[in-house]
Amino acid sequence: MPQDKMIGIDLGTTNSAMAWVDEAGRSAMIPNAEGEFITPSVVFFSESEVVVGKNARTVVTSHPEMVAQWVKRDMGAPFYSHPIRGNYLPPEVIQACILRKLKADLVRALGPDMQAVITVPAYFDEMRRKATADAGEMAGLRVLDIVNEPTAAALAFGEALGYLSADGKPRQELNVLIYDLGGGTFDATLLRLAMGKVQTLATDGDVQLGGHDWDQRLVNYAAECFLKTHSLDPRQDPATLNRLYLDAMEAKHTLSARNRAVIQINYQERFAEIAVTREQFEEMSADLLERTSYTSRQLLGVAGLEWKDLQRVLLIGGSTRMPMVARMMQGISGIQPDHSVNPDEAVARGAALYAGHLLAAQAGRALRSTFQVTNVNAHSLGVEGIDTETLRKKNVVLIPRNTSLPARHTERFATKSDGQRSIAIKVLEGEGSQPGNCIVIGRTVVRDLPSGLPKGWPVEVTFEYGTNGRLAVEALVPGTHHQARMELVRETGLSNEGMTRWKQPVSEAGGFSAFESAAQDVLHGAPSSREASPSGIGSAIGWAPAKADAASTTTATPQTLLAAAPAPLVASPESVQRWASSPQPLTALSPLPVGEGQGGVRLIKQTKPKRDRRVPKWLERTIGHGIMLVLLAFVGYLMISNLRPDLLKTNSGRDSKPSVPSKPSE
Repeated sequence: MPQDKMIGIDLGTTNSAMAWVDEAGRSAMIPNAEGEFITPSVVFFSESEVVVGKNARTVVTSHPEMVAQWVKRDMGAPFYSHPIRGNYLPPEVIQACILRKLKADLVRALGPDMQAVITVPAYFDEMRRKATADAGEMAGLRVLDIVNEPTAAALAFGEALGYLSADGKPRQELNVLIYDLGGGTFDATLLRLAMGKVQTLATDGDVQLGGHDWDQRLVNYAAECFLKTHSLDPRQDPATLNRLYLDAMEAKHTLSARNRAVIQINYQERFAEIAVTREQFEEMSADLLERTSYTSRQLLGVAGLEWKDLQRVLLIGGSTRMPMVARMMQGISGIQPDHSVNPDEAVARGAALYAGHLLAAQAGRALRSTFQVTNVNAHSLGVEGIDTETLRKKNVVLIPRNTSLPARHTERFATKSDGQRSIAIKVLEGEGSQPGNCIVIGRTVVRDLPSGLPKGWPVEVTFEYGTNGRLAVEALVPGTHHQARMELVRETGLSNEGMTRWKQPVSEAGGFSAFESAAQDVLHGAPSSREASPSGIGSAIGWAPAKADAASTTTATPQTLLAAAPAPLVASPESVQRWASSPQPLTALSPLPVGEGQGGVRLIKQTKPKRDRRVPKWLERTIGHGIMLVLLAFVGYLMISNLRPDLLKTNSGRDSKPSVPSKPSE
């Protein structure tokens, strides 16, 4: 049986790249069908074929309504932000078209036997990671894992320095800052590189910041100059705007090598050449650069390090070729940035090395390069809870950000009422203390609790966070042998049915006509799919609805599918008392409010034991409000009597009876 090739794919916002581990155990780039190592992440949906790459980019100006680009920024959303030929497509589907093209190039170069690792920004949340894995599956790839781009770059860096070789000479441990500024995203990651070991210390970033934002500044600058001269805005025409973007990208590249560039605009028979200098470009984008500087400085503080603790600053991502980036990083760190690895190739090479590492571990064999990789999670993971004292919702963090992966954490909860049969858990991702400031990843339900459980019976919920940033949830009811490993029902992303329905059009060899025909029931299956508002097309494209959409769909949810109870397993009151007296924090579970599901519960974080209320709570509040009103009235009287006593006299005189003058004596 042929041995699978070890493939790494850098699925970028602007460009994508492929690499593999060759017979010598070294990473090597793989050219595409056009003979180039870089494939533009652009898709052109023509009638006869779906074109990906350089040829797709050339038609952006002539057929903007048929072209999709910068799709990576929309990952995790229900649809790509621009309609394609009047249809809204999920971003996973468009990314799958790019991956299908890359897979075809890989098969042509290496044959069909392969397994791949796909890279994502370190700051991608769980939803975007799942969407990336789904895109790989739709493209027909055997996806081994998802790995963070800075981690992959560190592996390529370690390979270049000889840190991954099992028989290499011992070398000094290095603290490395990976500054990754790509076309659409930015990551800053701190790693410790030792012989045979890559350890991530902390990570931060911005999934809406990249070279595209620098292009946007040049586009706006040139358009405003044209508008001032000709009183016409070239941004109003999609074709002209796309042409302007291409010219702005070229000008940005020119300004990385020269001090002056020219952007040409031809719109409505008016022509202009707008000159821009490197100094102007750096001034108009200084705030963007400062955002990356701020993130890098914050990252060191989170990791408890100072700039003097670093040995290397590694720049990756095509946008780091702008001279302002290296100058800024050297200014704040005092370290000359490292350019020993190609910023366009490092991520793909490292992903291939990681694929080889995983395949070797699975097969129980060793490669020439053997190493350990430790990642961290970019976002905190928790559950929605309610504080028993304030009755306000809160984010109960179970796994804080920058925790080494894999991570496993168990939190103890308790049933809120006698005979409780199920527990509903809403999983959150984010740093905010309020659930509204976090991302709802999804929900999971513990069903069929034994009947007869008394109030306060413990339920242990375990979160397991994998090295790829994917989540699994387990629940155990101690003393009952009741255990369940639950699949997280996610609030966003393609449903399993949607995945199945989209695989066929993605795999079609024809153009958009065949694509549209195969996806007819998906795109036009619901009347709302052609609505002007994209918010109504979720069910039409096979997207799993979020909570806001759930009320308008008849799809059953876990809360409405709670099964019948098993045979009763009743514990003694002494057992409950023993659990309640445990020194570990106990968390209560209360019934869901109306409309939140049937038979479920909501988590309530119990910070203090509840006091025995002898007076109804509503009466306490009424008495409190009355006392407050009396105090306010008294304070107001004192202030008026001191500041404006004449008002009180006037009112007093107005309220008293008028005096009757005495009749004069005769």
